[in-house]
Amino acid sequence: MENTKYKILLIEDNKIDQLAFKRLVEDDKLPYDCAIAGSVAQAKLAIAAEKFDVIISDYSLGDGTAFDIFPLGKDTPVIFVTGIGDEEIAVRAYKAGACDYLIKDLDRNYLKTVHITVENAIHHKRTEDRLRLLSAAIMNTEDAVYITDIENKIIFVNKAFCKAYGYSEDEVLGQDSQILWMNKNSTSNTRCVFQTSSSSQIKFYHRRKDGSILPVSLSRAIIKDAAGKNIAVASIAHDITEQVLLEEQLTDLNKKIQKQEQEIISR
Repeated sequence: MENTKYKILLIEDNKIDQLAFKRLVEDDKLPYDCAIAGSVAQAKLAIAAEKFDVIISDYSLGDGTAFDIFPLGKDTPVIFVTGIGDEEIAVRAYKAGACDYLIKDLDRNYLKTVHITVENAIHHKRTEDRLRLLSAAIMNTEDAVYITDIENKIIFVNKAFCKAYGYSEDEVLGQDSQILWMNKNSTSNTRCVFQTSSSSQIKFYHRRKDGSILPVSLSRAIIKDAAGKNIAVASIAHDITEQVLLEEQLTDLNKKIQKQEQEIISR
């Protein structure tokens, strides 16, 4: 990562500020491959021509403002730059999609924090990308996934969960996960925990919304916060209905064979 060069687009119509930024990159040996646009029109051409890791845009541009840049950058982090006294505009830009903002001062001391702001923007973008990838993977996996908080309330379910258990997301979020388990008064045929003859793995009987039985193998993982405190439990339930039916059929077949053997022996 130390040799990584970031592609930076600076959108600034002030020539002196452009030179100050170039000097900063050279003097501090920042790992930036920089392009400079002096207007919204030039920025459009630059963004259409190549992909940038970060866009740094001044608020006031000759043919528009930085607000014209936000739709162009798509998922590229945009750092908003404006002058002292325009803090309210900076906050508005943040709400409009800027990942961060810098306040220009007359001595250009704000440039000293550019590298930190860029690093934070790139780190935030990578985190968002990972979360988006993880979310897509969990939402589209074939196994049912549900997450409960420390009070055992369901706080997340994926598509496969809704399909397997018959609940909509709105119906199940906030509910105690106990609704997924068989009642304590279950019979021996519908007990919560069971083992199949061909496996030492303990499996479980869950209950769908309509009350029907769902045999599952269940994997769980504790989710901790940055301080190491337990904050949630992620559970993956794999539907083993077909496996259980096959096991039952094999068991019945074995019983029939044993019975036939005993009848032959007794003759």
